[in-house]
Amino acid sequence: MTKIFEVIRKPLLTEKGQILREANIQVFEVATWATKHQIKEAAELLLQAKVKSIRTVSVPAKAKRLGRWMGTTGSMKKAYIELAEAAAEAAE
Repeated sequence: MTKIFEVIRKPLLTEKGQILREANIQVFEVATWATKHQIKEAAELLLQAKVKSIRTVSVPAKAKRLGRWMGTTGSMKKAYIELAEAAAEAAE
């Protein structure tokens, strides 16, 4: 089995993510090779809560420019993890 922090890299703390937290949805950056099943196992171990559903989004790399030099940002995969209601009440 893979380690938790190989699958789930870091939480994404954005304005949209804060709004989704009120609806009991957590947003994380995950490894691009991770499947929904692997993400679910890692999230349940990390958050100590039952996972209701998972949605994933692959974000492609974007071209960026700094003066006359061109480069790209890295591509990444995001996971929107919805927790079960019982876990939300226990967290409060």
